[in-house]
Amino acid sequence: MKNKQLVLITGVGKQTGIGFETARQLANLGYQVIITSRKQEVADNLAGILIKEGLDIVPMTLDVTDETMVKAIAEEIDLRLGKLDVLINNATLFPDKFDTVGVDLIDIKNVFDSNFIGAWSTIKYFTPLLKKSEHARIVNVSSGSGSFSGEEYNLLNPWRDVISAYSLSKLALNGLTLKAAIDLNEYNILVNAATPGVTATYEVLASFGRPVSEGAKSIVFAATLPKGGPTGKFFKDGKIINW
Repeated sequence: MKNKQLVLITGVGKQTGIGFETARQLANLGYQVIITSRKQEVADNLAGILIKEGLDIVPMTLDVTDETMVKAIAEEIDLRLGKLDVLINNATLFPDKFDTVGVDLIDIKNVFDSNFIGAWSTIKYFTPLLKKSEHARIVNVSSGSGSFSGEEYNLLNPWRDVISAYSLSKLALNGLTLKAAIDLNEYNILVNAATPGVTATYEVLASFGRPVSEGAKSIVFAATLPKGGPTGKFFKDGKIINW
């Protein structure tokens, strides 16, 4: 259906992930959803699962750390679909536990390339498509671990008593959210961050993380905000939380 709103989600790499469940929930709300992964085979397989559920899913290859690829995908979407209504920056490297002094800095660079620079890259190249939408929204999938007081585990009370590179990259992503919200306000593009909370997407979190279906709701809420809704905010479970 040509009148469907179009969503693109980065970093949809596994069936138990936040990106996959977010795609399912948005597609069930009537959106057409582009799911992207670094490998086309992965995107195709995951899309196939959702398509069998009767959902409108388009698989594409996208590595957000490859600027040339991000630009090319934006151009392809423009040619094939003509616009983008919602961009969800979900691609994330996690977990890590790097020591400040003993770390190999290439590991830190890889985390920031995926979690922060990658999100900036997609915002840069997909904004022209979002300008063509009547209800443009950007959702940066963040974490309470990158806030100072947003959730139980945060920069002042870090999980496992370690402020990880992941947490620092989410702190930077929160800052980018605020910057982009200001910069893109004149184009009526809503830019917000959302945290799924501590969610059982990895084995290390399985014993105490909440279901992925619950975590994804925070992202879906931010992705479906009405025209003229809040921008530059941090959401969890449909409520604004502290940075």
